[in-house]
Amino acid sequence: MYKYLVVNKPEHWKLSLENMEIISAREYLTNPKYSKLKKARIFNLCKDYSYQSKGYYVSLLAEARGHQAIPTVKNLVDLREPKLVKIVSDEFDDLIQKSLKAIKSSEFTLSIYFGQNVAQKYKELSAMFYRHFQIPFLRVRFQHTNKW
Repeated sequence: MYKYLVVNKPEHWKLSLENMEIISAREYLTNPKYSKLKKARIFNLCKDYSYQSKGYYVSLLAEARGHQAIPTVKNLVDLREPKLVKIVSDEFDDLIQKSLKAIKSSEFTLSIYFGQNVAQKYKELSAMFYRHFQIPFLRVRFQHTNKW
């Protein structure tokens, strides 16, 4: 299976990955080479996933081509749906409260990278958000009033 890391500016990604090619969103969207691939996994790490952005179209086109996209268009749409975000936050309230109880400030931002956070104490919370939204890079903002 071919694996591609699709980003806005490949020149900013100075790394060598085994069995994975780093390409630009423009390249993936416009080069016919990628439309002919039968089996491909697309890791969409574009900066913007909003509707009609390059990131949105990378996932949309990947799915249309039969490639496995992360994130999927469904994931992107779900993330923009306030009702779903509210349901998830209510559903995981206990874990959120337990994970953030030691924080003294009234605001907290959790950065999640493929389900991980650099601080081990947020491992379970980060994994939970990744399982439900499947967005490679995600920032979750919490605000404390009576609770998080």
